[in-house]
Amino acid sequence: MKKYIAPVLSLFLITLCVVGLLALTNRFTKGPIEAKEKEEAEKAMNTVLPGGAPFTDISEKVMNLNINTKAKLKGVSKSDKGYVFTMVAKGYGGEMVVFVGINNEGKVENIVIGDNDETPNIGKNAELPEFTSQFTGLTMQDNIPDKIDYITRATVTTDAVISAVGSALAIHAEVVK
Repeated sequence: MKKYIAPVLSLFLITLCVVGLLALTNRFTKGPIEAKEKEEAEKAMNTVLPGGAPFTDISEKVMNLNINTKAKLKGVSKSDKGYVFTMVAKGYGGEMVVFVGINNEGKVENIVIGDNDETPNIGKNAELPEFTSQFTGLTMQDNIPDKIDYITRATVTTDAVISAVGSALAIHAEVVK
């Protein structure tokens, strides 16, 4: 029995040190990571709704409406120019974040593809302006899939972006009425 005490105690102390170091690392990196994420979100919001700053976060109010959509709503910001919806849709590589700017007339101003793990040179092409610019001017009344040229070999990614934009337009229609 005594021969097991030293190895078990050693493993316990090693584990305790590793957990402590991980907690310490998290403490020092959490703030900068959150600040960088917020900065990237602000940049995306200014891209999808140019001249819209300052933005007011109305996420909690909108999420309480319980609007059922294909893509998940992560956040909503309002400005004098319109709304910016942060949507999360299931792409080929997992969840992808799509920022959708909708002006006060109910038209998509622009979209930006945020964090995603789509396949390089295939699904990642959804981030290119040649693809995202197709959504500009679309409204709730448009049949979005008919208006968008799919990315070759990336139909799941394209469908994810289409569902994110369609969901944002549906939520916008509920919020504005």
